[in-house]
Amino acid sequence: NILLNSSISAINLIKHEGDSLLIKKYERMLSIEQELDRGDSYIQEGNRKISKEQAKKIADRFNTEIMQRAAILGDFTKSLECSWQDIQKELKPQDLAVEFTCFLIGKDSIMYAAITLKSKGMPQFIPLCEQKSIEEITDIYSTSTLYNLLWKPILTYSGNLPNIYFTPDGILHNIGIEYTMADSIPLQEKYNLYRLSSTRLLAQNKNRNNTKKAILYGGLQYDADSVSLIKEHLKYATRSYSPNLDTIVIDSLTLRGGVSYLPATLTEIKNIHASMQQINIQSELYSELQGTEESFKSLSGKQIDILHIATHGFYVNQKRSSESPHTSINKGMSKESSSLKRSGLLMSGANIALKKGANLKDVEDGILTAQEISTLDLRGLELAVLSACQTGIGDIAGDGVFGLQRGFKKAGANTLLMSLWKVDDNATHLLMTEFYKNLLAGESKFESLRKAQKYVRDYEEEIEITPNKRWESQIRQKMNKSKEPAPQKIKKIKRYASPYYWAAFILLDAID
Repeated sequence: NILLNSSISAINLIKHEGDSLLIKKYERMLSIEQELDRGDSYIQEGNRKISKEQAKKIADRFNTEIMQRAAILGDFTKSLECSWQDIQKELKPQDLAVEFTCFLIGKDSIMYAAITLKSKGMPQFIPLCEQKSIEEITDIYSTSTLYNLLWKPILTYSGNLPNIYFTPDGILHNIGIEYTMADSIPLQEKYNLYRLSSTRLLAQNKNRNNTKKAILYGGLQYDADSVSLIKEHLKYATRSYSPNLDTIVIDSLTLRGGVSYLPATLTEIKNIHASMQQINIQSELYSELQGTEESFKSLSGKQIDILHIATHGFYVNQKRSSESPHTSINKGMSKESSSLKRSGLLMSGANIALKKGANLKDVEDGILTAQEISTLDLRGLELAVLSACQTGIGDIAGDGVFGLQRGFKKAGANTLLMSLWKVDDNATHLLMTEFYKNLLAGESKFESLRKAQKYVRDYEEEIEITPNKRWESQIRQKMNKSKEPAPQKIKKIKRYASPYYWAAFILLDAID
């Protein structure tokens, strides 16, 4: 977390300083790294071609100059210095900070534990369980098994404090541990659980600006024709483009309903837009052909408070990637670059690349990877809502999750709302509409999501049940109209009560 934030802070200082030469070197460094990631034998440097080794040396030199210049401008790691005493000062008597941790025991077993901190006293170390015990759970969200393994030992010690700020580790990054059951009651109904990338955030300034501008993506047209795409491209054509198609595993994409139009996403952003207009928040809609990859990248450097993206998302794990015919292309990439290229979002026109295995010349392919997002300048973005599939998961590493969340964090996003699995289009539309209704009414991001999840969980729909013959006969006798068909029986059901529909979405770093 420190390494990630040091890098972000250094780049932010450079951009804030406005040194045009150094900014050009930074952009060239990114360009070289992207070319190296594609696995080309040679890199284009001005009018000449240079070897990968030479290009790597140039990129490393630029990076060194940037970090040295940032050090001169100011101590970009100062804000990261934090002790447990600093965190404790910010804790109230009803608060508990929890850092989950995992470590190897023996040759092949991973142990999980928790380091807890209350408003008074020393930090405490609480052993929990082995990873295999977590992996053996078949129903995480409808039973108390996970609660008994992870939360019960912590809460027994802490005295059941209501506000819990926790940082996951290992496989817990990809599990909604805040949504497990606690003795037949959803844990989130008994406690306020805040997921953080680091409890260090508790000691930082929590002041947030009021929302002034929002960008909303939804109802994207994936089946766009080439002429229309080129026309949209020309609105943003300010640089050369490079496709990502050959660096991800197309056949392994796990998408929100397939690579098809998502009608509920258009309704979703229209509802959000209408709610924002009522309280005079400026919001722009990007739908149909407007939602291109070019339009998204054009947001770099602009002041945006909320970014909402309702589309298809994907994550391809390392094992599936290794089975790809493009595996050789990925050789030589850093672990982070490789991982970030296997997570992303699909934008307008993506089906040309996905279905035909090709892309238009000098036009983005519509496959927006986490790697590309990480190079953008989204500083000041208070909330990024990724209303798509599997936007919260990625490769687990010693320093966090390499996926979309890392891409957006490196770009400068503060809080992320994202999903852990393939989500239902209609249920997501309901959840997101209700989330913004609460948020715009003044609720915190955390409380807005919790209320929206409860709304979806309790949402009732009326369905018609075809009557059986006995019931039909009884109705006819009562109506004394034996020749007329019996009316349909109406029943209300909670269609989205299952955790599958509402527990997929998690909030990261929502400290209001």
